[in-house]
Amino acid sequence: MTTDVLLLVLAGVLALFAGGLTVLFAPGRFPSLLVGGGLALLGIVQIGFARVTLDVPWGGGEIWFRYTLALALPATLLWVLAAVTLGRPRASQVSAPWRLYLLAQAGASSACIAWLVLGPQPAVAPGGGVDLDPPARVLLGLVLLNTVVYVVKFEAAYFSFARRHRRAFRPALFGIVVCAIFYTAMASRGLLSAHASVSHLAYGAGPVALLALLAPVSFIRGRVGDARLAPSHHPVTATTSFLLAAAFLAGTATLLWMTHFMGVSLVRGLWLLATGGSIFALTALVVSNRARRRVERALAPLWHDWGGAYRVAANRAAAPLESCGSLGELFEAIPANAVEIADVDPVTLFVARAGETSIECVASSMDSRPDVRVASRDPLAVELRRARRPIRLHGRVDDLEYVSIYVENREALHACRARFAVPLMGEEGMVGFLLCGARRGGRKRLREAMRLLHFAARRYAALIEKQSSRQRPGRER
Repeated sequence: MTTDVLLLVLAGVLALFAGGLTVLFAPGRFPSLLVGGGLALLGIVQIGFARVTLDVPWGGGEIWFRYTLALALPATLLWVLAAVTLGRPRASQVSAPWRLYLLAQAGASSACIAWLVLGPQPAVAPGGGVDLDPPARVLLGLVLLNTVVYVVKFEAAYFSFARRHRRAFRPALFGIVVCAIFYTAMASRGLLSAHASVSHLAYGAGPVALLALLAPVSFIRGRVGDARLAPSHHPVTATTSFLLAAAFLAGTATLLWMTHFMGVSLVRGLWLLATGGSIFALTALVVSNRARRRVERALAPLWHDWGGAYRVAANRAAAPLESCGSLGELFEAIPANAVEIADVDPVTLFVARAGETSIECVASSMDSRPDVRVASRDPLAVELRRARRPIRLHGRVDDLEYVSIYVENREALHACRARFAVPLMGEEGMVGFLLCGARRGGRKRLREAMRLLHFAARRYAALIEKQSSRQRPGRER
């Protein structure tokens, strides 16, 4: 037995064991059962790949590869089902498009099993490996699509969880992403070359073993199966995974078209695609405010001292506000505290009341408090929930991403003289937000003020939730 076979068998057994533990001990029965079943099927796939790489005199590796490939589609479908149902206590909460997608994938899985039983024998490729015929490549494409879908859905669910469940879900999400990256690369390689090399299958033992170790931590100890999505779900199209996956799938499809229909080599097609993609990306950065914001947000940790800003904001915000004895006193203290921390003026606090559909202005550093409200479904509130960080409000006519905010929330922005908005994200979602004005005295740049208030807002939200729980009627003593 070679090292590759041993690694694949060990990873498969570990995944089977982790799947059994998740099924037996994880709360949140339905999502946990699906994740445990997905881990178990992934373990069987690893053992199947071990049989493919096993060099025995009687052969048979090609037909075992076909068996394993056919099993990979139901395995990824189970992960898609787990991602779709995670955080939803009732099956009725799964939307009709997702039900149709799952039904179509179930039909495709049945067709693959029929093809496995009735189809022709696979061809043995010279030098080891298996040549992929058109049905096998279609199957590989469906596996690739399912892998992208469940990663995107898991990321969207992560951002829709309360903070404590996000912390608990991080280990499993990390393992899911690492494992998906490997199998996405392998599937893309097979689609581009129409050939599966068995020598690369053992590399998947590491990602599968990592997922088998991390998933039970989240679903058993972290009780992620009991988590519920926030009332305002994070949209799938707003996730980083969706952006990267769409670009990857579009690039792979374009590369396949260029190599097969334009008659260019794979290397030349890749060079043309990279050149065209670079030109398109630069054009998007010049033209699109949305693209620039995404790039600035992704690169911010590289050139800003986020840790130092957090310490400054937390230390200066916590000391004076911890002594507030009531919710009203805390509301009145927050705007003045934010002015002191970030050196901007005015600062107006909006808080979401339980059971109400609007977010009310409760305090301001201005002499007279603005009499304005923001509906929970207004563009400003929706964008703050989605972004989970400060958003800059320029009011430019060409800022198409925020034009709905400038139109529908114009009254609130004008009354509060807002230059940027800061969400107050608590354990269960957004408890309110700050509308902040321009710099005061010029000692801090506006970007630095936004970073400081980003971290101070975490403490504000925690204090508001703490005071609210204390004053809630019927609270247990």
